[in-house]
Amino acid sequence: MKDTETFVKEKLFIKSANLHIHTRCSDGGFTPKFIIEQAKQNSLDIISITDHDSVEAYSYISQDNTPLRILPGIEFSSTLDGNDVHILGYGIDTENEQLHSILQWMKEGRRNRAQKMLDKLSGLGINISLDSVLSYAGEMKLIVRPHVAAALVAGNYCRNKQEAFEKYIGNDCPAFVAKPVLSSADVIKYIHNAGGVAIVAHPGKLKTPDYLYDLVNCGLDGLEVWHPDHNNYLVTEFTAFCLKNGLFKTGGSDFHGEEDVHNYFGSVPVSDLVLKDIQTIWDNYKCKMKS
Repeated sequence: MKDTETFVKEKLFIKSANLHIHTRCSDGGFTPKFIIEQAKQNSLDIISITDHDSVEAYSYISQDNTPLRILPGIEFSSTLDGNDVHILGYGIDTENEQLHSILQWMKEGRRNRAQKMLDKLSGLGINISLDSVLSYAGEMKLIVRPHVAAALVAGNYCRNKQEAFEKYIGNDCPAFVAKPVLSSADVIKYIHNAGGVAIVAHPGKLKTPDYLYDLVNCGLDGLEVWHPDHNNYLVTEFTAFCLKNGLFKTGGSDFHGEEDVHNYFGSVPVSDLVLKDIQTIWDNYKCKMKS
């Protein structure tokens, strides 16, 4: 039997983590390879690439990234009572056939949505081609609104992306078109069917805290208690909610590529309670991989 010291060394307890990172496979600014290199340079123990409605980043990632641990992830778009709810899936099988079928449907829907937005912009005298938008959409051509915003800036129709959202493509703006989404209950089901755990992203952005109870009833596994948009009060409240309801606690910086106080790359300042849960999620994932 191995002694305790050897066991501890092999287990490699997690001390630093960032489980919410985007790449160019959705709306991030960097490639998966660059993200992994940066994670190693920042001495992170574990990361998760959580692109919007896409797992394509994992096709660019090699199997061995020691000492960095990479937990397969995704950030699903969903709706609850007609309002946006983003749900993170961790430890998923990125080759799951049902998952790929759903993501392909969402990818095609986003492309159709983009064309409808461009048609609306054309009616406003703003002429932008779909090819122009696609040039910002990364390797997998998954179109999200920031790509349309980038095309508006490049065409000198807006000074920056924020203005593009505020004037044209933001919610309730003249060129807004809703994205193709699934219900939160269905997303949780798809994540579970792919072997993952379902975590509500940045719960502080939910329209009402009551949604948390609805999501728990749908089988939600946890909350992203730490996020750059959460103040100390929210972190405390969400941690208490998880402890009361037996949910996992996670944290991530929601990094996209533009460094600022709300969007940085590095270890997120989570508590030991959160790190313990991240360790459990990782250990469970590795056990499934070995079985």
